Amino acid sequence: MFKPIPRYVLVGAFCAGLYNAIMIAGDWARLHYVVSTIVAFVLIVVVGYVLHCKFTFSEPLSLRGFGRYTVAMLVTLPLSIGGMFVLRDLIHLPMVLASPTLTVLLFAWNYLATHWAVVTRKLGSKPDKLDQVVP
Repeated sequence: MFKPIPRYVLVGAFCAGLYNAIMIAGDWARLHYVVSTIVAFVLIVVVGYVLHCKFTFSEPLSLRGFGRYTVAMLVTLPLSIGGMFVLRDLIHLPMVLASPTLTVLLFAWNYLATHWAVVTRKLGSKPDKLDQVVP
C-alpha cells in the first residue's frame, strides 16, 4: 500500500496544481468558489483517474475503477466546499492561501480514497468483466 506513495505524490502534485490554478483563476474571474470547485472536480476526476491508474498504481482502466474513483472523489467534494467556506467566508483568507491550505489538509484523505478506488482486486484474484480495460 505504501510503495506507490512517491508516484502518488507526483500525480497528486499535478492534480493539486491543476486544482489550485482553477480555484485561483476562478477567484480572479470573480466566480464563486463552489463553481470553481465543481469545474476542478470534473477535470481532476478524469485526469486523476487516468494518471493514477497508469502511473501511480499500474492498474488497468476500468468502468468499476472509474466509478469507485468518482464516488471517492464525490466524498471529497463537500469537504472541499466546506473547507472553502471555513477558509474564505469565516476566516477570510485570500484564495491564494485558502486553496493550497485546503489541498494540504485533504492530501492524506485523497491518498486513501484513491488507493481504495483504483486498486480493486485482491491478491491472486482475476478481474471480472467490470474490471476489464476500458478502450
